Amino acid sequence: MSIKRVGFLGMGLMGSRMAKSMVRRGLTVIGWNRTPREVEGVTMVKTPGEVAAQVDAFCTCVADPPALEDVATQLLAASRPGQLFVDFSTVSVALAQSLGARCAEKGVDFADAPVTGSKIGAEKGTLVIMTGCSEATLARAQPVFLGVGEKVIHCGPVGAGTQVKLGGNLVIAAMLESLSEGMLTISKAGVDPRKLLEVIEASAFRSPYFQAKGNAMLARDFAQTFSIDLMHKDLALFLAEAVRHKVPTPAAAALRETFNTARAAGKGDLDICGVVTVLEALCGHQLGSKPS
Repeated sequence: MSIKRVGFLGMGLMGSRMAKSMVRRGLTVIGWNRTPREVEGVTMVKTPGEVAAQVDAFCTCVADPPALEDVATQLLAASRPGQLFVDFSTVSVALAQSLGARCAEKGVDFADAPVTGSKIGAEKGTLVIMTGCSEATLARAQPVFLGVGEKVIHCGPVGAGTQVKLGGNLVIAAMLESLSEGMLTISKAGVDPRKLLEVIEASAFRSPYFQAKGNAMLARDFAQTFSIDLMHKDLALFLAEAVRHKVPTPAAAALRETFNTARAAGKGDLDICGVVTVLEALCGHQLGSKPS
C-alpha cells in the first residue's frame, strides 16, 4: 500500500512542526491533538479513531508513555490491516516492543522512530530519525520519514530506535552538565567563560551543541527547545533500561538528580540549558557576571 494520506497525533512543540513539514513535502495530513488547536495545512479531527479511519499511515509524537498508551489504544481499535504506525515519541523500550506486538496482531506494520534535532530540525524537516523495525517496514515508512527528516538510521528490530535515543539523550545531558559546571566555575573565578567556548571550538572536542547551549546560557535564553521535564523523563527511562540489563550507570543517576532538582525548583518547562540556574543558585553566582 502506497502512503499518501498520513495521520499525525500530538501537535506540540515538535509534532506541529513535523506535521507542517509533511504537508510541505506533498503528504496529505489528518491531525489530532488532545487540546484542540489549528495547524496550518493540516485537517484536524476530534478523535484518534477518526484519524485512523482516514489514512494509510498514522504517526504519534506525544510526551510520555501514558499519553502514548492512551492514544495508541484508540488508534489500534480503529485500525485496519495494511496500515503503518510510526511512533516518533521517546518512551520506554518495553512500550515500543509491546506496541509492535499489538500492531502485528492487527496486521499493522510498526516502527519506533524517535528523533533528534529539536524544534529547529522539525521546522526545517532536517531531523535525524532512529528507527527500530523490520526491513520491510523500513522501506514502507520512507515517505513518512522523508516528510520530517534528512537522515534515517536503522538501529535494529522494534525497540532498538528507542534504546539508541535514550542513550543519546544521556550523552546530551552529560555534555550540558559538564559545560554548565565548567563555565560557571570559570566565571566565578573571574575569567570570561566565553574563553572556554573559544577553546572548545578550536579543539578536537568541539561541538555545535556546546556553542549553541553555551551562548544560550550566557544570553539567559532558556526558551524551550527540549524541556527539563522531558530530559528528566528520558533519563529515568534510560536508568530503567540500565537496571533491566544490570549495567552500572552512576553518571546517569547523578544527572537525573540534577534535572530533578531543577524540576523541584519549578523550572521544568525551561529549556534543558536552564539547568544552569540551579547550579547558579547553589553557588551564589550568575554565569557571566562579575564575582562578588
